[in-house]
Amino acid sequence: MFMKKTYQMSLVTLMMTVGLHASALASVDPVEVAKKQEILSQKIISAYAERRDISAVIHRLEAQQHRLKSSVHDPEISNLLDFLQLCLNNIKTISTKPKTVENKRLIADLGTSIGEGSRYIAQTLQ
Repeated sequence: MFMKKTYQMSLVTLMMTVGLHASALASVDPVEVAKKQEILSQKIISAYAERRDISAVIHRLEAQQHRLKSSVHDPEISNLLDFLQLCLNNIKTISTKPKTVENKRLIADLGTSIGEGSRYIAQTLQ
């Protein structure tokens, strides 16, 4: 009896969690996601400049990119998102190399490109 009740409660909890996750995905506001991308790009630049690990910020930015890409179907914005993904891939590659002045400049340039592209997307979708 106890096991059956525990199983039922676990099943209800799982269904509620899946339902909440699905509703969160269904209500993606692309403008807000683009604004978050701009903020995250600034965090990458500052964290790298301060010689901190940027892998967590990269991961969050990748998740935002994916959410934005799946919620926007405009060809121009889709192309821009592909470019921003290339910038992010370059950041990931550079971040594995030694921290030099040149790499710091490259990360700053790429992060700025992501920030400006994200700002353009947010303004276009408003």
